[in-house]
Amino acid sequence: MTTKYEYLIQEGNLVIGEDPDLINLKFLEKFNIITLKLFISQSIRIQLQNKSLTELTVQLQTVMVSQQVLNLKIDDLELENLEVLLLEYNNMNNDQLYNIVKFKKLHTLDVSKNSVDLTHIHSVTSLTKLSMRQCGLKNIELISSLVNLEDLDISYNDCIDLSPLQNVTSLTKLVMQDCALTNIDQIVPLTNLRVLDLSKNLLQNIDSIGQLKNLTDFSCKFNYNIDITSLQNLVGLINLDLRRCNLRQLGALKPLINLQFLDISRNSNINITELQYLRSLTHLYLFGCSVASIYVLRPLVSLENLNIAINEIVYLDANLCKLQNLKLLKMENNLVSDFSSIETHHNFDNVDKYGYRGFNIQNQKTPSLQQLNLANKMKRIEDPNISLKENKIKHKTLKTKLKQFQLEINALTEHARSNYFQFTFSIAHLFEQLNKTVSQ
Repeated sequence: MTTKYEYLIQEGNLVIGEDPDLINLKFLEKFNIITLKLFISQSIRIQLQNKSLTELTVQLQTVMVSQQVLNLKIDDLELENLEVLLLEYNNMNNDQLYNIVKFKKLHTLDVSKNSVDLTHIHSVTSLTKLSMRQCGLKNIELISSLVNLEDLDISYNDCIDLSPLQNVTSLTKLVMQDCALTNIDQIVPLTNLRVLDLSKNLLQNIDSIGQLKNLTDFSCKFNYNIDITSLQNLVGLINLDLRRCNLRQLGALKPLINLQFLDISRNSNINITELQYLRSLTHLYLFGCSVASIYVLRPLVSLENLNIAINEIVYLDANLCKLQNLKLLKMENNLVSDFSSIETHHNFDNVDKYGYRGFNIQNQKTPSLQQLNLANKMKRIEDPNISLKENKIKHKTLKTKLKQFQLEINALTEHARSNYFQFTFSIAHLFEQLNKTVSQ
């Protein structure tokens, strides 16, 4: 008889649930396990041995409500082929990472939200990806030892001296969110960078960014009063996030003809005239920008996703219908009362989602509608006979306080389905299934 556990082993994945009796897992060496996740209810010692295991996740579930420390020692893990080790949020310290260098094949390590530094980690020269978010880092001098490092996340560590990063020229991705940064000149030598995230810092001058010509993804959202002039040199940018930067002008973006994703939401009173030159844009977010007209967007024929919600738009330009690739349009909380300029255009049959809030939406015909957001506090509607029948509205996608709609011939009875299942066992049940498997 094939049990769920046997099936899970055949798939090469195992998920174990929390249990206070979990001490020794060396019996797992008999099984061909590739990925193992241990979610533990209290600080207990773990012993594990397995030659096939390549990815291990260990997390102490009670760390958020207690001061328990994960009692994990590297010497208790006999995992000669381990490649990925995820130890986020365990209150661990440096001593517990002693001899981590024994994992000769380790390329990915996450020790975020632990009280650790690079004391032992710097010896693991095989690392290509390292995450040390919120570790209380003050010094990263040893980072230069990681000669193969490509992906580094040191977010939520205040007052870091970035000078040692100059020697880690192998980096292609660097994430430094909320590090209280005021200057980033030290990262200029990192010319191989393709992805850079400097969100939630104290930056105003980012002139040095213009020298990182290989950047394709850049985010500096939530840096108030920032000067983006240097971005005009980054013609290879594909994704750019400038949310809440207190921007007024976008002239620096005009040369970025390869840009596909742009988010400039929550920049009040911004002049969007220069957007008309970004003909490669497929995703544009103008959420909460005090925009009164979207006339300048008419040349952006590649747009697939457009968010113009929470603005001051009164008139919906008929040229919007020329955006033939548009699949998702969000425009709730504007001042539009007349949709006659677009309602007869068949192109809008391809829009998947309308987000109407505070609109007069009478007489709208959307034969291909799949999702509808009518979240509002309206107690009445001018056209009491509004009909949404013969659409494709699915279960739980209709959000409104209105009491009466015609919703015949829709898909409201369709239940959500998932193709992904994760099995979690208590240790007692796990042993029971293992015994059955071994006896067979």
